[in-house]
Amino acid sequence: MNEFADSMIQSERSSISSDQAQENSWVAASQHGDTRAFNRLVLKWEKSVYNVALRILRDREEAAEATQDAFFLAFKNIKRFRRDSKFSTWLYRIIINHCLTQVKQRPPGTHCSLEDESGVENPASQLRITGNQVGNLIEREQRERVLAAVWHLPPEQQAVIELKFFKELTFEEIASVLEVPLSTIKSRLYSGLEMLKTRLGAE
Repeated sequence: MNEFADSMIQSERSSISSDQAQENSWVAASQHGDTRAFNRLVLKWEKSVYNVALRILRDREEAAEATQDAFFLAFKNIKRFRRDSKFSTWLYRIIINHCLTQVKQRPPGTHCSLEDESGVENPASQLRITGNQVGNLIEREQRERVLAAVWHLPPEQQAVIELKFFKELTFEEIASVLEVPLSTIKSRLYSGLEMLKTRLGAE
């Protein structure tokens, strides 16, 4: 049994290593102007990048446009990518900075809402839920309340929570994405969580 488990773990590690090697080759080719290689990177990461943009901007059209802009900027500047971090880390930095700039440029009082969430990559609907139908409904409603509360946080805190809980990045990786000190990342996360607790408790 242990040998089987060890074999499965080794196989998974090998798959991850192979996938990373493939991505590295696409990045290298893209840096030499290979548009086909860059299109493969787009196909691999476009859904993830779009979801980040959607949860920050809360507008499908703006998120789609921001995603296109992010990949355009990535291709334009890919020769500057030093490959001392993951490509995804560099890509998240581009999309989040782009989205935060858009949010700050909105007129005061602008409110965006995703009332119709059909067809949207909503993490509340992606998370696995067990139990009976009533229990499923309650848990889904709770998750949606949490997501709605996240959208009321300042953009900088939204970004940290997005990367920590939805993208499962480490504190160090988040600091690299947002280009701020590690202590600032932790402060934003903990203050954001406190604000969430207060808001959800009030509701």
